[in-house]
Formats: sequence, structure tokens, C-alpha cells
Amino acid sequence: MLSYVMTSSTHWCVFIANYACEVWLDSKKIEVIEVVYRVFLKSLLGVRKTTNTSIMLAEFGKFPFEHFAWGQALLYYNHVSTVTKDRILGKACEAQLAMLASGKKCWAKSMKKWLL
Repeated sequence: MLSYVMTSSTHWCVFIANYACEVWLDSKKIEVIEVVYRVFLKSLLGVRKTTNTSIMLAEFGKFPFEHFAWGQALLYYNHVSTVTKDRILGKACEAQLAMLASGKKCWAKSMKKWLL
């Protein structure tokens, strides 16, 4: 029963922290969420805050939150890039690419920076 509670709690934590991360994704925001995620998992295990994070993640069978968030962003990017241009999401993708080409700060710039 304890295993089920810990597993479902970690899933809910990831789902809540990950809400729309493909849009707000950047390194500074991910680091804040990562700290909250680690503190939450350590509190579930009942270990000190100074416990090695790698060991704690291995105990849960989890990866750092950043891996999950960037994976979601890549899936979203793939979806956006395949949408036809006559749909609103396709038009939003075109606008992002235009902003990227003009050097303005945008979501596509964050994705490009991370990918390269």
C-alpha cells in the first residue's frame, strides 16, 4: 500500500509541476520546479534534505524533472511542426518561426537553444 501511495503521489507531483511546461519551458523555471520536485520526493521517503539526489531518484525509479519537461516540449514541438498552416496552431507556429528569424525572444528560440 505504501508503494502505491508513493508512486501515485510522485505521478501527481509531476503532472501538476508539468502543467503546460512545453510553453513556459526555460532553464531558470525548470530549476525552481526541480528543487520543489526533489524536496517533495525526499519528504515522501522521509530522508534528510542533504541526501544525495541521484540515490533518491534511483530509489523511486525516476529521472530528474528536467528530462520529463524537455521530453514533453519535444513532443509538443513535433506536434506543432506537423500541423497544417490553415489551423490556428499552424499560424502560431509560423509566428514563432518569424519571431525566431527576427531575433526576438520566443518559445522557438528556447527550443533551438536547447536542441543545439
